[in-house]
Amino acid sequence: MAIYELCVDLGSNYTTIYKRGSGVVLREPSLILLETIGKSMKVSKIGIDAQRVNGKTSSSEVFVKPIIEGVIKNVDLTKKMVSHFINKVVNYNLVKPVIKVIVSLPTSLNQKQYEDYKDVFYSIGFAKIDFVYNCVCASLVDLPYFSIGKANLLVNIGAGKTEIASVVNNKIISACSLNVGGNLIDKSIAEHLQKTQNYTISTNIACKIKQEIGSLYETDKSNMEILVHDGNTNSPLTTIVTAKELIKPVYECYFKILQTIQAFLNQCSPEVAQDIKNEGIVVYGGGSLITGLEKFFKKVLNLSVFVVDNPEILGVIGSEKLFSNLSLLQKVIEEN
Repeated sequence: MAIYELCVDLGSNYTTIYKRGSGVVLREPSLILLETIGKSMKVSKIGIDAQRVNGKTSSSEVFVKPIIEGVIKNVDLTKKMVSHFINKVVNYNLVKPVIKVIVSLPTSLNQKQYEDYKDVFYSIGFAKIDFVYNCVCASLVDLPYFSIGKANLLVNIGAGKTEIASVVNNKIISACSLNVGGNLIDKSIAEHLQKTQNYTISTNIACKIKQEIGSLYETDKSNMEILVHDGNTNSPLTTIVTAKELIKPVYECYFKILQTIQAFLNQCSPEVAQDIKNEGIVVYGGGSLITGLEKFFKKVLNLSVFVVDNPEILGVIGSEKLFSNLSLLQKVIEEN
């Protein structure tokens, strides 16, 4: 009988599935396309299939993000999305395989939001389900920045929000979050171009701008060509945007994150604060990929800052240790 051991991370923008021994086997948009049929709405496409037709749909179709800022906003649609993704990575033969799942959770969920996660995953019928906080899972990865017995500060800059946690020996000491992430940066870039140039762009274009030339370096000379709707002439226009002219909205978003990190550090005990001062800060998540982040954070915080490799999937990689060490898994669950 086949046994699948999977770690699932439901992100605001992407769902990631990690398989023990194989690595990441799926990373697709947390996106659903609904189609109006009569008086009801039917799921038409999910994940990458939905993303491919973004901007090419009829008036009877609508896109839905069932996960916003790490919170399940539509339980029924999330069940369908998770089932769809699981079916893509699990090989169903004549004998139903055993599927064991670790669910990577945000630290900021309230009880109702946590129950929604349980509702989604228990309804699908996995053989075993465990819920582990994302930052704890990330702290299990073998990195030179993590020291046994020392407090480590992890900052996860995701699409919907940023989560900050101090962790000692895979146990959360304290944590907080703020609703600033990649999506807000995209929105801020689009609003800045609207305000300063009277250009209208989609958030998808704003995201591409952020990914290609977004920067925290004031002297960055990067640029890219984009298609906008020019409000001055009420017509499409191809124009060049530069990293320098967009630094204000990018800077403002990251400065809010820095302010929250500083406030968090001020509330830490002297012992934890000293460990963090000695060990530095580990930053991960898609938002950590912005050019100049390490230097900008170091300058403001006066601390060592480390951006990990593959930052978008760090929160699921640590599940490898949990699957191979059940006593560690039980310890992590009990202590958090």
